[in-house]
Amino acid sequence: MLFRTHFVFAVLLSLFFVKYLELSFIGKIIFVIFFFFATVFVDIDSTKSKIGNFWFLRPFQWFISHRGMIHSLMFGVILSFIFFLIYPAAGIGFFLGYLLHLILDMFTREGICLFWPLWNKKISLFPIKAGSLVEEIIFVLVLLFDFYLVWMLFF
Repeated sequence: MLFRTHFVFAVLLSLFFVKYLELSFIGKIIFVIFFFFATVFVDIDSTKSKIGNFWFLRPFQWFISHRGMIHSLMFGVILSFIFFLIYPAAGIGFFLGYLLHLILDMFTREGICLFWPLWNKKISLFPIKAGSLVEEIIFVLVLLFDFYLVWMLFF
C-alpha cells in the first residue's frame, strides 16, 4: 500500500484508540506519535518509501530486502517491547501502528513474511496492487470516513 493509504488508516484507527484507551492526556499524545511513527517506520527497508528515501538509510537497505525481516511480526514485537519498557503508551502505540501497517500490506498482491524467521512464506490476503485503482478507491473511502469522524468529534 502507498504511504497515503497507510496514513488515512492510521488517522481512522488513532481516532478510535484515543477515544477508548484510558490514558492521560500526555499518554494519548505519546501513543498517537508512536502509532503514526510505526505506520511509516516499517517501510525504512524500501528506497521508494517516504521514510526509506533518505540517503543515510541506503547502507542499511543493501542488507535488508523490502517486505522481508522488517515486515515481520517478530521484529515489530521486539521494537514495541523496547519502547514499552521506556514508556508503556509508546510501546502500545508503536505495536498497534506496526500491526496496522503489516495488515494493510497483507492485503496487497506482494504480501509479507508475517511470521519471519519461523516461516518464510509471504502472506497475501487479496490481489490488490499497490497504487492501483482499487487502492485509490479504498483511500478515498477511508479519507471520507476520516473527515466524517473528525467532523463528529469536533462539531
